[in-house]
Amino acid sequence: MCGILGLYRFAGTADRFAVLHAADLMRHRGPDGEGYVLIRTASGEYDERSGEDTPADIHFPRMESDLTFSADLILAQRRLAIIDLSPKGHEPMTIAGEQYWLTFNGEIYNYLEIRDELRALGCTFRTECDAEVIIQAYATWGVECLGRFIGMFAFALWDQPNQRLFCARDHLGIKPFYYVPSRDGFAFASEIKALRALAPVINAPNATDPDMDQLYWFLRFGGIYNAPLTFYTGVKELPGGHYVMVEDGKISEPVRWWDIDLERAHATYNYADPQGEFLRLMRDSIKLQLRSDVPVGTCLSGGLDSSTIVALSTEQLAGTSSGGGSMNSFSSVFPVKGLDETRYVELIEREFHTLAHRVTPMPNDFMRRIERITWHQDIPTASASLYTQHHVMELAHGNVTVLLDGQGGDELFAGYLNYVVYYLSDLRRRDPARWLKEQTEFVLGLRSRFNASLNLREFANRIVQYLKSGRTPVNVLVPDAASRAADRAQSLPQRELKSGDALNGFLYKALLRDSIPALLHYEDRNSMAYAIEARVPFLDHRMVEFALGVPAEQKIRGIETKWFVRQALKGVLPDAVINRKDKLGYPTPFAQWLRGSLKNEVQAFLFDRVTKRDWIDRRAVEGIWAAHQAESSNLNTSIYTLITSELWYDAATQPLPAWSQPAVTITPAPGS
Repeated sequence: MCGILGLYRFAGTADRFAVLHAADLMRHRGPDGEGYVLIRTASGEYDERSGEDTPADIHFPRMESDLTFSADLILAQRRLAIIDLSPKGHEPMTIAGEQYWLTFNGEIYNYLEIRDELRALGCTFRTECDAEVIIQAYATWGVECLGRFIGMFAFALWDQPNQRLFCARDHLGIKPFYYVPSRDGFAFASEIKALRALAPVINAPNATDPDMDQLYWFLRFGGIYNAPLTFYTGVKELPGGHYVMVEDGKISEPVRWWDIDLERAHATYNYADPQGEFLRLMRDSIKLQLRSDVPVGTCLSGGLDSSTIVALSTEQLAGTSSGGGSMNSFSSVFPVKGLDETRYVELIEREFHTLAHRVTPMPNDFMRRIERITWHQDIPTASASLYTQHHVMELAHGNVTVLLDGQGGDELFAGYLNYVVYYLSDLRRRDPARWLKEQTEFVLGLRSRFNASLNLREFANRIVQYLKSGRTPVNVLVPDAASRAADRAQSLPQRELKSGDALNGFLYKALLRDSIPALLHYEDRNSMAYAIEARVPFLDHRMVEFALGVPAEQKIRGIETKWFVRQALKGVLPDAVINRKDKLGYPTPFAQWLRGSLKNEVQAFLFDRVTKRDWIDRRAVEGIWAAHQAESSNLNTSIYTLITSELWYDAATQPLPAWSQPAVTITPAPGS
């Protein structure tokens, strides 16, 4: 895991000091190393350079010294060392012949298997790291190498023989890749804040200005992902499963290299035994994702997904030559009615003998920390759960460098109750008799979940509120801004699952457009703020392909979500966890805090700052605040989005943090 960046000038010299500034803005992503290579693309001549955080046993001149070597392409990396901690893993990296240069963020989990395959073809290796495997794989198979990778990755590779820069992102976009295209050049980085330093030197000074239509869309509909568009006018996001090529001064449109193909999935995976296939794929995913030369831990909420990861990780470690050991687990708990998951967390800690670490976030530093989180996120965010997640990452910092997390399980296997609506609507069309039976089971199950004594009207209202909870925020925009938000919503790129049922079609959109891209963004920035690599075993692309081919009837039975997964985990997890119906994600009592300890501070922020913006309807904000305080509605999501949109806009329109250009030193020529 690292922070990568680069600057390619189509005519003229790439500005090394802009690259240094950009790299410094991402120092948190890579505290273990810093590397640069300047490449003259026409001739292939290069000059490797170091920085303040380059390990002492890597002996390259400093980036700010001896300015006599100029180049049109600079690749850079901030390193968080995970695999091959030796200086041999330093990047940017080349291989024998020096025809290819790579800067890489992420992990190729099956790098050992690919390396064996390449060795059989005659390739030789000088390191033990996965970065070298990428270069050798590309040199051997070209762009087709992407289809062999199991992992999470974003990289840029300079191909000297073909005079092109190849930039690619993993199947689901787990690792970030942003870029600014211009007539004068191409700049890329893992985080948008770095592009604020790079865009001006390729004649794109306004590229990192806020895109107001995107902001309005966020405030009206709560979405953040709209790749290739971003919250900045000239910054593009490379979608997951895509690559771009830069050659001859031209930047290609993103090319899709991966998508869900149900016909291929049914030829590959065992749908005759979906429970067994789920366990096989999950075990293999975790086996690969436990590969690390640094300590690995797990997030633990006590829900089905995180508990599965703890159980199968413990199983894998027990089977190692060292006899395994206890996993470090990291949890947030709140002793608050309706939010307390301590019972389930403790159950898994005891069952699998984890080294337990817990934190209970308090509201005393909420606003200060959310401002810090927003700076790291580079976007406004839509859920106060980030506050809790940020505390969990802080808790893990210093104990482990890699964390396994359960993102994706709900979207793959229909873990949320609102998914049942899509299942039942499709079932009504296909099988009316079964639809009547399952809808009755669903309604009766919901009634018992809430309160069997409710009258029908109260019960119906409670269901509506439950299924709508946490969804679209209340409109807070003035009419012109609301209209522009609607126009942006209409322009969203659409992706449809070819064949498959209605439920899986909806889950496909959640995975590739809606829920998962946002959650992955949040987790990457929160974890990297503490130099932690977050891995997501459920989002192994093989599991994703398999899951979207599992029929809806296997995923939902009455009120039972994730039905076949729960069946598969019998004997693996305690029944109390398998049968849970009240999973909460990263719960945060923000709604209660707004009526208590945060009331005065947030109220002042809303009415002294937020409502001063000319796109905000003050009366709407007053109504939201009053309704939430009166407890007639739970509008904490709308209030949270107002807070983060203001914090983001303020940060995005302020000058970059002060940066001191290093003193230039001239290295004497040999013999002078």
